[in-house]
Amino acid sequence: MTVSLEDCPAPGVDVCLVNMPLSGVERPSIALGLLKALLTDAGISSKVLYPSLWFLEYAGIKNYRALESIRPEEAVVDWLFGAAAFPDFHPDHDRFLQRLDERNPRRGRKSLDRDQLLSLREQMVDFIDWAACKILSRNPRIVGCTSTFQQHVASLALLRRVRELAPDVVTIIGGANCESVMGRTTHKQFPWVDFVVSGEADGFMVPLVERMLMKGRNLGEEDVPFGVFAPVHRTVGYPSTSTGDGTPRAVTDDIRALPLPDYDDYFEELSQSLYAPQIIPGLPMEFSRGCWWGAKSHCTFCGLNGGTMSYRSKPAETVVDDMVSLSERYQVRRIEAVDNILDTGYFDKVMPRLVEEGHDFSIFFEVKSNMKKKQIETLAAAGVRWIQPGIESLDSRVLRLMRKGCTAAQNLQLLKWSRQLGVRVSWSLLCGFPGEEDSWYAEMAEWLPLISHLQPGAAVTLRFDRYSPYFTNPSSYGLRLTPSELYRYAYPLPDSALQNQVYFFEDEVARDAGAVTAIDRPGLAAARQAIGTWFRAWTQGALPMLSMVEEDGTLIVDDTRACAVERQHRISGLAHTILKLADDALPEVQLRGRLTEMGCDEPSIDRSVDELIDRRLIVRLDSRLISLPLWRPHRLLPAPSAFPGGYFMQGEDAVEQLLAAI
Repeated sequence: MTVSLEDCPAPGVDVCLVNMPLSGVERPSIALGLLKALLTDAGISSKVLYPSLWFLEYAGIKNYRALESIRPEEAVVDWLFGAAAFPDFHPDHDRFLQRLDERNPRRGRKSLDRDQLLSLREQMVDFIDWAACKILSRNPRIVGCTSTFQQHVASLALLRRVRELAPDVVTIIGGANCESVMGRTTHKQFPWVDFVVSGEADGFMVPLVERMLMKGRNLGEEDVPFGVFAPVHRTVGYPSTSTGDGTPRAVTDDIRALPLPDYDDYFEELSQSLYAPQIIPGLPMEFSRGCWWGAKSHCTFCGLNGGTMSYRSKPAETVVDDMVSLSERYQVRRIEAVDNILDTGYFDKVMPRLVEEGHDFSIFFEVKSNMKKKQIETLAAAGVRWIQPGIESLDSRVLRLMRKGCTAAQNLQLLKWSRQLGVRVSWSLLCGFPGEEDSWYAEMAEWLPLISHLQPGAAVTLRFDRYSPYFTNPSSYGLRLTPSELYRYAYPLPDSALQNQVYFFEDEVARDAGAVTAIDRPGLAAARQAIGTWFRAWTQGALPMLSMVEEDGTLIVDDTRACAVERQHRISGLAHTILKLADDALPEVQLRGRLTEMGCDEPSIDRSVDELIDRRLIVRLDSRLISLPLWRPHRLLPAPSAFPGGYFMQGEDAVEQLLAAI
């Protein structure tokens, strides 16, 4: 079947903006919501469509959740849509599935098996055909997709089918998967895509769409904004720049005047979904772009922000009003800030207003982990119930390799204060950094059981992302990076093109050497085991607790950790003083200096410190003494499934809920 625009003299909508699988069904697309708001303000009709939600119904909950749990660098979702996107490409499926299992030996009991994956792949051809027909039934003149991580091949498949069914419809794609050289490669390799946007489109999307509505795909070079690849470039050649990887990337210098995103279409679609009762939506909101820390010291593993770390934030005076406006419009109190890092000016200008006005929001922010206790108290009081602080390790030597600008002691203190104040923390223990030593993990493994009452993370092997310092300068770290192995089964591209197409990479040397074994790295194996034990302690009934209260000059400490030497400690005298001073993680030299000024002698200090270490109530880290007990009372944490950005209620057991949260 072929649909022509001549058969539709009065198109129902100018632009269909499409959010393909796999992306979270529990939240709308902020990118497409923002573009719709801009187009509406300019008098251009548009509709945001969510095949991501349709896919949930098409594939079913179990299949959807199983796919969601697979690491994006395994390219499984891309491979699933490959038959629809590239019908003439026939990769070795047996080898792909074999390598998938070998690379993920601990896949859970609810993982999809070989036959299920092959069956799903076959079904995606029909799904794409059905989705394309459903989109074209709205008679759009332009169809555009947003593409991040696992959405790319699905988006290519959809746009290909749109071109086959309606040759006059203009196609466009943008998003993180299209930045710089990835966007240029997409445009070069897949001719059914008319336009590719590299970078931030909100600064020029309206005039670009206006020209496309007037001229179709026949725009001249003078009509094409910087950061857009158009059909004309396939003839005259592609533009280049003298910065970054030499490929244009658009940046919106000022985000202060951007409108609030329009999520009407998402909530309309959600209301019609079979799974609406199980989807608890959140509201993505943007208050800044870039990273002020990355502009100063780019973390070695971070590939976010494409070609620029330039930090731009919205005025603090507008933030609360925007939260209230969007929340009231959709009657949703859960807000997910999509920023890479919180603007520190908001501590003084935004959080106090949230407290004063008594807004009952549940908010998520990404933050830096070296916050002070007072700052965490400010966040908690303002309704920030969940944070992602970029902890990444509990060893300062590994953190220095990352250029994180924080220490293990600061990370530990943040975990302690967040548990005290009822703020849930998402974090991971990253491992596999060039230059790390196994003995560091062995040392870490020895004291990790002491903090089992704090929120656990997950041990995750380092991934090499495009735009990270590891990627841009691999030789200085002894790396030879190649696209993640399984991409070759998802794209019909030669190695040179694949190198420029994908986002995730791996070290060829490490891959050729095979998986690291426990014998090779016993310290890392011990740390992973400690993390696993810690995690299980949080999923098997009552949470471990180490807490204290002061009564008549004595600290009464209750201890239910597995490593506890006593269930209750009564700490008095000099040990009492040390335990309280160590609550602020003072440098040991400074702590001892204070005690000396109080008239304490060194032998007595040594004995009391040793006593507290033997009781496992303090830990020595980064030349500091850190008190581990929480103060009673402490606030309860949000439920592990209750992420402010939205969540999916499907009767999962507690273990799976916590896995999804961390």
